Amino acid sequence: MKYIMIALLFLALACKEKPGNPKPHAYPREYYPVKAYQLFDTNAPFSFMYPTYAVIRPYEEDEGVKRPYWYNIHYLPFNATLHLSYQEFRDRAEFNSLFDDTRRLAYKHDIRAEEIEEIEVQNPTTHTTGIIYELKGNTATNLNFYVSDGRKHFLRGALYFNAKTQIDSIMPMFSFLKQDVIKMIETTVWK
Repeated sequence: MKYIMIALLFLALACKEKPGNPKPHAYPREYYPVKAYQLFDTNAPFSFMYPTYAVIRPYEEDEGVKRPYWYNIHYLPFNATLHLSYQEFRDRAEFNSLFDDTRRLAYKHDIRAEEIEEIEVQNPTTHTTGIIYELKGNTATNLNFYVSDGRKHFLRGALYFNAKTQIDSIMPMFSFLKQDVIKMIETTVWK
C-alpha cells in the first residue's frame, strides 16, 4: 500500500502543468460593424461607395507638393488606412508608366510575401478595368490595386494596417476590409 501511495504522489506531481508555459496565440477579439455604405462624391473626377464606419480625409501635403484627388480612407474600428492616389493621363505611354509604377510598388513586397495573387477587375458598365494585388504573408500591405477607364483616369490604392501586425492575427479583419475595397472598386464611376 505504501508503494501505491508513493506512485500516486509521483503521478500527481508529474501531471501538474509547469508554470510559465506560453499560451497559444489567438485572434484578437474584434467587433465587426454592420456593412452599410455611403456615396463619396466630391469635386474629384470619380465617385464610389465606402463604408459608414470609415472616414475619408484628403491626403496631407508634404513639403508643399499638392496632390489633388489623393485621399486616405481611415477604417477606424480596425486601425487601418486605404491610401488612394489619382492621376490623369493623356496617352498610352503615361498609362503604361502608371501601371508599371503600381506593379513595381506591389511587387517590392515580394521579399516578404509568400505569394502575390493578381485578380483582374472589369466593369463594362462603367468602362473600368484594373488589377487587385493580394499579397499573402507578413507584408507591410496586403492589398494593392489600380482601376482605370483606359482613356484618362487612373486610381491606385494600397491598404495598410497602422500597427505592426502578424498576418494570422489580422486575417479576419483583412478579409472584412477586403470586401469593402472590392465594393469601392465595383462602384467607382468616372466623371
